[in-house]
Amino acid sequence: MKLFAKEKDIVLKIVNSILIVGAIISIIVVISTGINIINGSEILTYEEYAKEVCTIDKLEYEGTDEEGKIALEKEREADCKNFYMMDKREKKEAKKANINNFIISLSTTAVFLIVIHVLNKKL
Repeated sequence: MKLFAKEKDIVLKIVNSILIVGAIISIIVVISTGINIINGSEILTYEEYAKEVCTIDKLEYEGTDEEGKIALEKEREADCKNFYMMDKREKKEAKKANINNFIISLSTTAVFLIVIHVLNKKL
């Protein structure tokens, strides 16, 4: 199949070049989203998250009463759980978005390649 043969009309050559550029771009998107899916960040367990993230910037309680210290610890634990749930949800949504983009880009690539083939096949 010769996409840019001399006997082809100039309009068909322009359409072929646009379709080829579109197919190349969609293939690049397929590859990049596939890599993002494969190398996606792992979802930590709450215990791992609490060790790695919730201990950062943890200041000691400066008060002298025990009730204040217990209340501060409960508040920190609640905040840590909330941040963990938000982080977990964000990672799941990002993975779902990458999978959707992969499928859309793959089907777009197929459409571009089929249209190129149909426009340029010999009858």
